[in-house]
Amino acid sequence: MLKSRNLDDQTYAQIVEAAEGRLPWLCPVWTDHNAHDPGITVLELMAWYKEMQQYHLNQFTDALRCKLLKLAGVSPRPAAAAVCTVELDADAPARLELARLRTQEGIPFELAEPVPARRPRLARVCVARGTERMDVGELLGGRRMTFQPFGGGRVERSCLRVGFSALGEGPLRLWFDVKEPSGAPRNPFESPEQAPRVLRWAAEGQTLEVLLDETHALSRSGCVTLARPEEWPAGEDGLYWLTVSLEDAGCEESVRLSGVFTGRYRAVQRETWAKSHCFRAQAAPDWQTELTDAQAREAELAVFLRQEDGWVQTADWQAAPTEAGRLIRTDTTRTAQDGADNVRIVTLDPARARRLLFDAKGLPGETFFLDLEGRTVLTDTFALLCETLERDGAVRPALWRCVDDLSQCGPRDRAFTYDPVRETVTFGDGEHGALLRRGTGAVLAADMTLSCGSGGNIPAGGQLRFDGDGACVRCGAAEGGADRETVLQAQERLARRLENSHKCVSAADYERLARQTPGLRVAAARALPAYDPEEPTGVSRTPTVTVVVIPGGGGERPMPDARFLAAVQRWLDGLRPIGTRVLAVPPVYADISVSASVICDGAADEALLADRLRAYFAEKSGGTIRTEEAAALIQALPGVLRVKEVELRALGGGCRQDRSGEIRLPGQTVPCLGRLRLERLPAEWDGAAGRR
Repeated sequence: MLKSRNLDDQTYAQIVEAAEGRLPWLCPVWTDHNAHDPGITVLELMAWYKEMQQYHLNQFTDALRCKLLKLAGVSPRPAAAAVCTVELDADAPARLELARLRTQEGIPFELAEPVPARRPRLARVCVARGTERMDVGELLGGRRMTFQPFGGGRVERSCLRVGFSALGEGPLRLWFDVKEPSGAPRNPFESPEQAPRVLRWAAEGQTLEVLLDETHALSRSGCVTLARPEEWPAGEDGLYWLTVSLEDAGCEESVRLSGVFTGRYRAVQRETWAKSHCFRAQAAPDWQTELTDAQAREAELAVFLRQEDGWVQTADWQAAPTEAGRLIRTDTTRTAQDGADNVRIVTLDPARARRLLFDAKGLPGETFFLDLEGRTVLTDTFALLCETLERDGAVRPALWRCVDDLSQCGPRDRAFTYDPVRETVTFGDGEHGALLRRGTGAVLAADMTLSCGSGGNIPAGGQLRFDGDGACVRCGAAEGGADRETVLQAQERLARRLENSHKCVSAADYERLARQTPGLRVAAARALPAYDPEEPTGVSRTPTVTVVVIPGGGGERPMPDARFLAAVQRWLDGLRPIGTRVLAVPPVYADISVSASVICDGAADEALLADRLRAYFAEKSGGTIRTEEAAALIQALPGVLRVKEVELRALGGGCRQDRSGEIRLPGQTVPCLGRLRLERLPAEWDGAAGRR
């Protein structure tokens, strides 16, 4: 390891003493070294200056830490907005995207998706098996109870039946509350299409296309959007029935639902002050488009057209509000027709439009104060439109992006930095980052969204009010809000990352990374180096690592299916060393029966003993089970005075048992507690003589 150097290793007195000690060699005629001598005064001044330089050189600043962290591939994470769900009544009016809501404390939220005027009306939710029906809609009302829609019967599985009295307009959208099981948590999914099971969505025998499935086949809470068929006849009770059936159950947990909703939508804790809308318009004297969000409906507008030589701002446009947003009409006959975006419409919050336009002086390192009312900008979409000097000498508006550090920018890079503490943006100095062009209104906010960060995480059960009409809606818990990560937090995150290798090197790495397979719930994994189950002897002739994996939530003795094993093997194949073969295999369960006789002064708890034996067996996968270790567990039971006799028997799994009673398990074998017999003898029993 590199040792940190201490550059501030001399005091002022030591520097003066060392300098005065060299004077006889440097200048022998200088004999007066007392404090009244002017030369000594200058020497002491330089010593003070050298001491100050040493102090500053020895400081490890946050800016230096950020640069070193960036070399290691780590940058402080930006602020993030919290997300919650809001539940609208069936008779609630339509809402546009970005419609604003507020808590009683004034924390702003925006709808992340539009709410149509005609929505599906949910009438019944039931679980069906054959001709049997069990209504669960009333069961769920306010009591947060759960049910299994795909429970297995003796002959066939059940299915979920959802009845609608009205289908609304557009695609069918449903929200499912899924109860997450206990035990091993599910790893984040790798892609939107990944799912642990296969479901079939049908309407009166017609299979429906899934347009969006945020639940990953009902593995977590979220929205499912289905393409509505052209013809959907009404069924029993005059309702439109949607049937959800399980075609492939997978090997993990059974689905448990706690609610089905048609009026639940997402809201994000943010407030949009500026937003850019880009279009590829055809050349026409009266080209028009409609901005379909609530922010654009009342916003002040700035319209820019891209011609052959670059972007220009135009005042030749008209706007009119509509029910769906705002209609914009402008002349695009002179726009460039090369297939790229040629129209940009910037919508500005009318209450803050003046604060989003800045006058530039064109000075190096110019800084603007944003006045964000104590909130922070979400930097992933933060952008400014600035008057920029182009290579041809013309000044045109151009988009500038927010970066973490200007030190890596060149003299023509259009970038700026954002300081969330001071609420300022800073531009380059002409060497690191381009200079601004001097002018009135030279800088305009093109995309700016504000959030309260961690302050937006609110508990469930509250209410939000729409800014327009003051209507109240119920909201769930807002989660995911976070402030900008500090340098120290980023440094700690790097240290945690370095603790664990992201490549398979040791057997522990194979086991740890197998448990992190994306989208799976892996309860346990055991790596067996140099073991090949395909060889008769079990010893591999080529470098092979066999990984035994057990899925989570699959019952008492879960078995992985082919998809589960393929996912683990595909994941480990990308992390293994070159030349090493990886095999993901299922476990082989072996029953271990335990028979014991104990002398006790009370009732020894057999259930407690069974739990302890199961925990002991879980640690012995592919190992050796010893009689004396099992006897020690029995001896530790409350009320047991002495263990008289213990006998272990192994059934199946290729186990071998020697004369001493030890059971040796093959690497792929997982022991399970089979039959347990506990004989309790009273304390008066004399085990040696066999009499009372």
